[in-house]
Amino acid sequence: MKPFHYLANAVRAPEIIAILVRWGFEDLLIQLDTPQFLLRNLVRKKVAHLSTYERLRNALEELGPTFVKFGQILGTRPDKLPQPLITELKKLRSHVETQPMDKIRPILEKELDRAVDAVFVDFPEEPLAAGSIGQVYRARLQGEERDVSVKVQRADVAKTINSDFEIIGWFARQLHQRFEGLQPYRLPELVEEAFERVKEELDFRNEARNAEIFETLNDNPDRVFAPKVRSEFTGRRLLVTEWVNGYPPEEVPEGSPLGKELAKIGGDTVFHQIVEVGFFHSDPHSGNVLITEDNRLCLLDWGQVGQITRSMRYDLADLFAGITSRSPEKVVDVAERISLSNRPVERRVLEQAVTLILNRNIRIGPADNPIGTVGLQLIHALGINGIEVPSDYALLAKAILCVEEMARGLDEDFDIAGCARPYLIKLNRERWNPKSILRHNLWPFQRALQSLQGIPADFQRLLRRFENEDVQINLHHTGTEGLQNTFQASLNRLTVGVVTAALIIGSSLVITTGVEPLLWGFPAIGILGFMTSGILGIYLIISILREKHFK
Repeated sequence: MKPFHYLANAVRAPEIIAILVRWGFEDLLIQLDTPQFLLRNLVRKKVAHLSTYERLRNALEELGPTFVKFGQILGTRPDKLPQPLITELKKLRSHVETQPMDKIRPILEKELDRAVDAVFVDFPEEPLAAGSIGQVYRARLQGEERDVSVKVQRADVAKTINSDFEIIGWFARQLHQRFEGLQPYRLPELVEEAFERVKEELDFRNEARNAEIFETLNDNPDRVFAPKVRSEFTGRRLLVTEWVNGYPPEEVPEGSPLGKELAKIGGDTVFHQIVEVGFFHSDPHSGNVLITEDNRLCLLDWGQVGQITRSMRYDLADLFAGITSRSPEKVVDVAERISLSNRPVERRVLEQAVTLILNRNIRIGPADNPIGTVGLQLIHALGINGIEVPSDYALLAKAILCVEEMARGLDEDFDIAGCARPYLIKLNRERWNPKSILRHNLWPFQRALQSLQGIPADFQRLLRRFENEDVQINLHHTGTEGLQNTFQASLNRLTVGVVTAALIIGSSLVITTGVEPLLWGFPAIGILGFMTSGILGIYLIISILREKHFK
């Protein structure tokens, strides 16, 4: 992600500041040394009745699609951010105006490498839906009778996202540097992760590949499926799939036999994806699910998926056992095992936090606390106490919560813990099966033996290098990358300052000689030198002031 330059964002930056002021963040902007001229004459809403997180959500929605997408991605990181903020971020909705066909058509033709009419029959002018990244059309391919769904990337969306993320990154760095209480959240890292996620979603081939992987691994296509991808027409900015006729889960009568059946299918498919396959849809909320005429579930929008390895699935089973047995010690043991960081952890404090969450959620099941919510609370407690949980676990908890909420809308008595139990039992049987243990430990044992066999040869090779004086020691200093940039900028300013001073002195000497040609009665060379030194001096002052406010 590029560093923020105010002049390059001279239009967008004041607009963002105006929106933040409108939603009551003026004090924050002042603490970030925002230039006063940008804060003058701005309209302020009466938002005292709203919480900080509610005001932030409203501001993100008004800031536009990039900021909404950023907020939605942050909403998948309960291990990094407080639960009340996550709750608000889940409410984010993008209000995007559709782009006219004259902007979309060039993208279509470039991705298809031919005219639109050569591929589609009477391609519609208006999309059926518009999102922050793409627009969806219902069309028909030449020579075919069935309709297809055509998702086209919006014009200049990549440029807009890059520009907005420059500004988001600048805000994150400033907040991290200036507010000690926000440093544990490591906001710059969160922004970088979100930016990488968005870049993945900008390539529609990733979404197509995810849907195809699911279909390959899906063992129950008669109950649940993903739209078939037409890979021959799909590219980086174009995704073509079969058109699926269906209706949203909200239209199913609650408590009906069909609702109970669909709730069971939803629970089974999410745990099949997570426990048996290790590849799952990370955002299966009701807006991404259609129910077909033959009562199958169609999972849409495969832009976000999670992947967990077999060992991660075993850890998940242990974590689930710790939650259901109400054993904070076991939960903490598993958490320390899966942590990505080596930072020291106050185990007693962590166990107290886990115990508090388990006590607050004594009743988990139908009509009680959703197990997905408990999982998100635990992940956040682990995160703020030094346990860096792999992001796929957070996506997993979110996926379970989404399915649980949708299933309870179909069947108020739905018990997702009961739905998960057979899959976890099967996983544990597989894990502790003697054949499985032998199979999983045989290769590491063979690899260890091979390493032992290679030690004498490696040692002899090292001795030869010492004999040939072919050994070098490389030292790498971490954390000094910014120092080099600072030194280079200071050296450049010093050079400009020396040149400016030399011009002033030289021009002063020349101007007293009376050498022709003259300008306003003084030597023209001296006047030119003074003007050049003045321009360089102004440039030097502006660059120093700009760095003070915006670096």
